[in-house]
Amino acid sequence: MCHQKSIGAGNVIGCGDWAADRIVPDAMRALGRGNPIGVRNPAATRPWQHVLEPISGYLCLAERHSVRELVEEELRHWPGTWIDQIDAKAPHEAPLLNLLFDKAPHRLGWAPRWDFATTVACTVGWYRRVEEGQASALESCLADLLSLAATPTR
Repeated sequence: MCHQKSIGAGNVIGCGDWAADRIVPDAMRALGRGNPIGVRNPAATRPWQHVLEPISGYLCLAERHSVRELVEEELRHWPGTWIDQIDAKAPHEAPLLNLLFDKAPHRLGWAPRWDFATTVACTVGWYRRVEEGQASALESCLADLLSLAATPTR
């Protein structure tokens, strides 16, 4: 008998996302050009996770951080600035998104390896290495995979 499960990932950040109107790619493009990061909703909170986390367990980190906290952590790894671009006329964004993974440690024996600071550091590092020509996208992905694999579960 086959049992079906439904799982989802949170606001995934990390290598290779160049989509428009997403906080990390927009931030990396702005920093690469020497411009301030435009932040539309700095108080919004999201369950940020590095793309390698859902691949390793397809579950999210339990840490929840605001968009402001994400951008400020990004700026620790790639110096620059951000500006508040709150627009009352913009489409509605939920102020808080949550995901629960409380069953994962007990049922799957899974726990995330990277905390929020490491997730952001690896994400910014990937974009910066690629943007500055220090490594290819593939080389940066492989480096992140090796780093995740070498990190013990928290």
